[in-house]
Parts: sequence; C-alpha cells; structure tokens
Amino acid sequence: MLPVNTALDLIAEHTPGPGEPVTLPLSSRLLTGSVMAEDVYSPNHVPNYRASIVDGYAVADADLQPGVYPVVAVSHASSHGVEKPLLKSGQIARVTTGAPVPPGTVAVVMVEETELVSTTEDGTEEREVHILAKNIQASENIREVGSDIKKGSLVLSQGTVISGTAGEIGVLASLGLTENIKVYRKPVVGVLSTGDEVVDTLNGEKRSLEYGEIYDSNRPMLLETVRSWGFKAVDLGIARDVDAELSITIHKALSQVDLLITTGGVSMGELDLLKPTLVSKAIGGTIHFGRVAMKPGKPTTFVTVPARDDGCNTNSYAEKVVFALPGNPASASVTFHLFVLPALRKMAGQTPQSLPRVRVILDQALSLDPRAEYHRVHVAQDPTTGALVATSTGGQRSSRVGSIQGANGLLILPSSRDAKRTRMEKGDILDAILINKL
Repeated sequence: MLPVNTALDLIAEHTPGPGEPVTLPLSSRLLTGSVMAEDVYSPNHVPNYRASIVDGYAVADADLQPGVYPVVAVSHASSHGVEKPLLKSGQIARVTTGAPVPPGTVAVVMVEETELVSTTEDGTEEREVHILAKNIQASENIREVGSDIKKGSLVLSQGTVISGTAGEIGVLASLGLTENIKVYRKPVVGVLSTGDEVVDTLNGEKRSLEYGEIYDSNRPMLLETVRSWGFKAVDLGIARDVDAELSITIHKALSQVDLLITTGGVSMGELDLLKPTLVSKAIGGTIHFGRVAMKPGKPTTFVTVPARDDGCNTNSYAEKVVFALPGNPASASVTFHLFVLPALRKMAGQTPQSLPRVRVILDQALSLDPRAEYHRVHVAQDPTTGALVATSTGGQRSSRVGSIQGANGLLILPSSRDAKRTRMEKGDILDAILINKL
C-alpha cells in the first residue's frame, strides 16, 4: 500500500495539465472557478472622470476658510450629466456620491461638515451654505481619473482563479469586458456506480429493496459534490458486475468525459472487475496505484487512459483520468476530496491543487488506527478564544453516510505506529483539510 503523500505525488505527476482555452461571456455561470488563460490589461481608466467619494460640496480653493459660500451648481451621478461650468474661487457646488465634480474643483467637503444657510425661492436647491471644515486637503474626497485602475495596467494575470466572491468578475465588468473572457476549459466529469446490488435512486424505478440490495447514495452525492466545486457532472448511471457490459460502459463513458469517477468494484472479491477492465486491451489504461495506506479508502485506484479520436466531446487532454473509488459512501466522499479534486483542479489550470489545511483543537479523545485516518469533523471557531475546534460527526464506519453529514473538514489522524500511541487526547492540536465553508 502506498502512503497518501506518494499517491498525491503520482496524481500530480500523471494528471494532464489544462487543455485548450475557451472564451466565455461574463454572464456565464461556468466562469466561477475557471482560470484565466491570458493576461488582461485595462482598456480605459477607472474612473474615467473625477468623481466625488461623498455627498457634499465641491470647492475651488484648497485653502478655503470656514464661512458662507454661494452654491453655483449641482452635480448628480447621472448618465445624462453634462460637464458643469468652471468652478471659480469663492464658489462651491453641491455634488452627490459618485457624481462628476465640476472643472476647477480641488476638493469636496462632506455634507456633515456644512450647514444650510438659505435656499432658492421654491425651496428645491441650496443657495448658500456654511462651510465648517478646516484644513481642507487637495483631492480630499475625490476619486481621481485612473485612481482605481489605470489604462493599460495589468488587472488579471494568466493563472488567476475567478473566485466565488466574484471580485474578478467585478473588475472585468468595471472595464466593460463582458465578452470573450479567455479561460481554460474545465474538465467534464462522469460519475458511474457499479454493482448488481445497487438500486438506482435517480433514474430507476422507485421500489422497495429486496434482500441484499442497497440504494445508490454514491452517485447522487458525488454528482452534487462535483457540481458544488464548479465542474460539469454527467450522470452515467449504474454498471452491472458483468465483464463485457462493464467494458462497454467504461469505453462509452470515456468518450463523453475527461475524468471518470466510479464507485465500487475495486476490492478483492471475484466480482470486483474494475481494475482488470481498466487495463484490458479494450480500454488500455495504466494503473498508477491501486491501494493506499489510509482509512477509509484503502482500495482507491488511479488510472490514466490515452485519449482517442472517437467523437469525444473534446480532445483538449492527451489522457483521460479515471478514479475508481471504494463503494462505501464515506470512503467515496473522503477519497474524492483528497484525490479526485486535486486532479480536477490541475486539469482546470488551478494552482495549488489541494484543499487548504488548518490547525484545529480536538474537543474529544479519538482512538488511532494502524493506518492514517481521515476523520470526518465539523470545524468551527471558538467564540471565546478564536481557535478552530474540530468536533467528530460520530461513528466513522466507511459505510455510514451520516458521517459526511455536517462535515466541513477531514481531520488527519496519524497512524498509531507513527504517533507511538493509541489515541489522541482532548485538546491535542492536529491538521484538518477543509472540504466546505467554516
């Protein structure tokens, strides 16, 4: 069995890098999580006019003294605005937040530092205002032309990930760049369950289980997990434990997707046919590892298959990637986050590929196994100390899908051999991989 870090190194080595770029409109939901395939430079200044940062009064004198001044113009943030007359010494103009300041403006005084003295006869506009502010500074409360983004400056570098907070999309929109955003195409992911005992919960007939059957929880879970990370997922159904049928199903699947996830069929039983099928002449795959020293997920298998020109949706990648995951749902979820997701992120051009790790405090004692264990936990911040605390989601049997419910982290428990102890104590500090938001 390979150590987990060795398995991760093999995935990084043999997973293909990003394929050919595609262009997407700014409105595409596929942009989130995509990686920029080129540098983007600003075609104009932001802002492209001198704008007020606050509601207040534009002044033409940096050394303006407190006193009463006439209001000679009003400037609103409006698409129909026209440039105001030159503001002269001793005059002021009312401006609203984001509005252009009149020519000749050297600063804007906040409305909170003024008092209304008089209005026009109809009472709709200020006529005279008392300026209370002292020591006014040049450019105070003014966004100068290009002060946010200068024309010609680099705004997004190749390799930048368009994040879920969408700040990158906001930058592109502020520059009017709404079409032909060049990003690396994300891999298409197929999810296939295997096994004669598995009953379809998505597309099959709704019926009660017969003795020895189980409902398919892996496929619905993994399809949604893949989509939650911003990748397109294709439901490939369930393949039966028949050698010829399995080979045809996998061959067809690899013609539709770039990365294939299967669950079940990778243990040591006589009906565990996935490994021999993947390396058969019909498929032509290469197994880079097939057993990992971890709990859960020991039978996890990583395979690459040369891409064929057989009408596939794309030939962007020189090789297809297959992850044959264990059939137990907790194992499938853990190994997806630990192994599959880094491969997907590499194929999409993301760096780094692995999920972040944080230091957490155990809130209970936990037994150690001879293998390194990835214990499902909920990580939350202690409101008093600010420290991150990990709470177990309960029984960790690999078949217990409930251990994934509520989990946002995988606590990395060392092997009992490496730790030279049989358990970790409450208050011990360990690493946890974040698989969801805190």
